[in-house]
Amino acid sequence: MNRRMLVQRRIRRMVMVILMILAFCFGFLGHTLIAARAEEQAPSPQLNRYYTSIQLQHGDSLWSIAGQYMDHTGYTQDEYVRELVRMNGLMTDQIHSGEYLTVMYMAE
Repeated sequence: MNRRMLVQRRIRRMVMVILMILAFCFGFLGHTLIAARAEEQAPSPQLNRYYTSIQLQHGDSLWSIAGQYMDHTGYTQDEYVRELVRMNGLMTDQIHSGEYLTVMYMAE
C-alpha cells in the first residue's frame, strides 16, 4: 500500500509539473502574440498617384518643388528631382520662373 501511494504521489507531481510548464508556455506564447499584434500598424490608406501642372515662381528650384510634392511617393529628394527631369523632358536641372512643370503627388 505504501508503494502504491508513493507511485500515485509521483504521478500527481509529474502531472502538476507538466501542467505548470504548459501554463507557462501558453502564457508566454499568448504574451508574445499580443505584443506582436500591438506592434502592427494600422493599415495606411490607399494612396493614388496624381499629376498636375504648376507655374514656376521666382526662386523655385527642382529641389524646393520636390520638398513640397514628394511626400508618400517613396522617392528620396534626389530621386524625385531626377523623376521631375525625366517627366518634363528637361536637359538640365535649370528651370525658370513663368515656365510650367508637371509634378507628381500622392493622395487618397
